[in-house]
Amino acid sequence: MPITKRLTIDTLNLDDRHELDVFDDQVITAGMERVRAEGDKLRGDGLLDQQGNLLVKELPADMQEGSKRDFGG
Repeated sequence: MPITKRLTIDTLNLDDRHELDVFDDQVITAGMERVRAEGDKLRGDGLLDQQGNLLVKELPADMQEGSKRDFGG
């Protein structure tokens, strides 16, 4: 039986294996959309190349070797 409604944790029938599988697919699909959008944003900001490799290698001044760090502790 196909499920056309958007399942939520409140509407999910935990005893129905098929609904659990559909819910998993919906969550994974939504997560991948968010990951792709974040990757697009990072590429647009010049932080990632087209293969997803980090382009910025330098550390902020407070994280560089020899700097005086204050972690507030």
